Amino acid sequence: MIEFITQHIDTISTMISAFAALLTAVATFFLWRVTRLLANETKRMVDASVQPHVVVTLEPNSWAAFYFDINIANTGNAPAYDIAVEFDPPLVNAEHRKNRGVPFSKVSVLKNGHSLNSNLCKYEQIKDQIYSISVSWSKQPGSTERELNEYSYDMASFEGVSYLGARSPMTQIAEQVKKIREDWRPISQGAKKIKTDNYNSSDRTEEKRINEERYQSTLKEWEDKKKRSE
Repeated sequence: MIEFITQHIDTISTMISAFAALLTAVATFFLWRVTRLLANETKRMVDASVQPHVVVTLEPNSWAAFYFDINIANTGNAPAYDIAVEFDPPLVNAEHRKNRGVPFSKVSVLKNGHSLNSNLCKYEQIKDQIYSISVSWSKQPGSTERELNEYSYDMASFEGVSYLGARSPMTQIAEQVKKIREDWRPISQGAKKIKTDNYNSSDRTEEKRINEERYQSTLKEWEDKKKRSE
């Protein structure tokens, strides 16, 4: 056996080298496959993390719950361009703006984290509707590749909903400022007078003197009572 190995040592070495090279090639191939998969997954995750996402909703107005606003918001983390919004059935516009288009049917650009809001109409005009909303946009200006978001929006969700007071802190502040302005207006116009007590330096001196006399009188009475008790 030893003699055979000695005679064919070169052949055996060649076979071992060839086998090692084959193992290296196979390992390199699988390493390339894993690296490629990791690169593709990393790219997919990066692309997914930098995506606009546009949503359109109908919401009660902050001032009057029986009026509804249309709100369009980019909840993603990248700007959206060339936004197009469609409602089925078509939205009903407010009576005072019948000759105008519905707000936000088309928006050229909406930054991530931003929203647009506009009054739409009374709740009575849309309360029985179930809308199919289609929102599409592009990731780049003028791009032909468009993203699409489709969903159903049932207005019956708001039936019977009521609110106590203002729903927004800014609305509360605005209401308080309005009340202060309304209370002050008659005064500024001279229709109402303010009762005030005015003091000058001599009045303050006299008040101080009276308070001092009262203090001394009280102190004297207390000392007299203390002496009588002893």
